[in-house]
Amino acid sequence: MDFVATTDFVTPYVIATGQPHKPTQICKKQFRKGDIITGEIKTVRGKPSFVLHKGVMVIPFSCIKQVITKDIEVKSNLTAQKSIIKANPKVEVRVPTTTIESKKKMMDGAILGAILGFGGVILAEKQGWITGEEKKNRLYGALIGAFLGGYFIYRQK
Repeated sequence: MDFVATTDFVTPYVIATGQPHKPTQICKKQFRKGDIITGEIKTVRGKPSFVLHKGVMVIPFSCIKQVITKDIEVKSNLTAQKSIIKANPKVEVRVPTTTIESKKKMMDGAILGAILGFGGVILAEKQGWITGEEKKNRLYGALIGAFLGGYFIYRQK
């Protein structure tokens, strides 16, 4: 049976060689959260007690969960055959956002930032914060606004 580790834990096991020049060793195996463990359930007085992994490692039930699979019947339009797929019903499938959508959002943010930057420079010129009306200042304002707008949308992902 298959199990998945729910926490990080360490389990001891013994290596016995049976040779006098190589003594018995006690070793430790570390399991990480999400590791797949194959083993068999051992019972004590009719109740499941622990899982025995590779015949030597005792793993308590508090650290693992059983992986349950069920059969899903899939019908294909191309062929008339039915195929059965084993799948884990608890697995989430994330559909990534397409790069086209994210590029559109970034371009919208850059355009809006450029408009705000351009308008900010015009406002600063009318208030007297910037002396003289130069196209170079308006261009710099639009470029800085476009960069900041695109960066803001990029960070919001």
